[in-house]
Amino acid sequence: MTRRIFYPLSVLALVLGGCSSAATEEEQVDVDDRCNEEGVLCQGYGRGAGYQNKPPAYELGNGTTAPALTVVYTGQVGWDPVDLEFNPRRTRELWVNNYATGHMTIVQNPGAASASVKQLRDPAYQHYNFRPAGLAFGTNHAQWGQQFATCGDNDNFGNYHMGPTLFTADPRFFGYQTQGGLGTHLDMLHSTAFCRGIAWGGTGNEYWVFNSRDKSIDFYDFKQDHGPGNTDHSDGVIRRFWRNQVKGVDGVMSHVGFNVDDGKVYVVDTGNKRILMLDPSLGRPVAPLPGNEVVAERRYFEAPVKVVVPAGTLQQPSGIEASGGLAFVTDAATSTIYAFKLSDGSLVKKLETNLPAGSLAGLNFGPDGKIYFVDRKTSRVFRIDP
Repeated sequence: MTRRIFYPLSVLALVLGGCSSAATEEEQVDVDDRCNEEGVLCQGYGRGAGYQNKPPAYELGNGTTAPALTVVYTGQVGWDPVDLEFNPRRTRELWVNNYATGHMTIVQNPGAASASVKQLRDPAYQHYNFRPAGLAFGTNHAQWGQQFATCGDNDNFGNYHMGPTLFTADPRFFGYQTQGGLGTHLDMLHSTAFCRGIAWGGTGNEYWVFNSRDKSIDFYDFKQDHGPGNTDHSDGVIRRFWRNQVKGVDGVMSHVGFNVDDGKVYVVDTGNKRILMLDPSLGRPVAPLPGNEVVAERRYFEAPVKVVVPAGTLQQPSGIEASGGLAFVTDAATSTIYAFKLSDGSLVKKLETNLPAGSLAGLNFGPDGKIYFVDRKTSRVFRIDP
């Protein structure tokens, strides 16, 4: 088994954006990059292997016995965790996104006796990670390592200059103050105030976000990042789909899921109580998108709105993961987790967690093929043991 050693927060071995510090040879990080090993799945999405040979939506129960809800992490009450993902390149490293504080909670071996926890927050979080609604791991960068993005549910104190922010999960390059005072963000684009959810687009630095202010789904491509704490956004691409077609609900996250199986984007339309599908291949540019930021492209796009799950079953859908022919959806109002067929929206299975209303938001698949989800009320993470 590969030994895991992490940098202390004070150790910054490289000169980045004018910020430098020293590290001894003994303090060098073992990145635990096992992605080239046979049988290791390095992706931050997708149902567990062999789901085709198991009962339908077995993650919510095997059909014969009631599943157990196992607490694998308990955080600080009031931090309000709203999303979570496992680091694709460290398959037993769980990241939890805290809405109230901007902290990233990093749990090694969640649920095990050997579990350990770190709390990291970028010093410039009040712009780059303020009220983060979602967390999405993306690609692996040759220099910065595994990257992820968040987006903020706020209006930047009144000027609406907000949007998704790109970071690295490598502890050498995340969470310290760069010389210009802009923290360690790798990039940011600014056309989505009151973002409620985010998903990686499956390639490069592409991301999809839920824009609650403009009632739209926005697409971003950071292209080449500008490095820690810099500000060059000139190669960025911003496209707005479905303006006035979706509706957010204040206080509820509206997550987005990109399904690598079919290349479609699945959207939690919270305010309209439904699940939608967007096919990026059918998108067509229709008009310039106004904005003050100098980028390579900024346009409105049209694409058909396909209703996967119509209103009637869900009250306040919030979290979503689409994979293996199913969409797993949390309902914030009823604290129920549903599994729907992507093909026709039919209900396959549901699990009532019996948690208080307002507890559920993001959920995700773990490397063990099980579902993990956050409890906003008590700052806990649960694992479903079917």
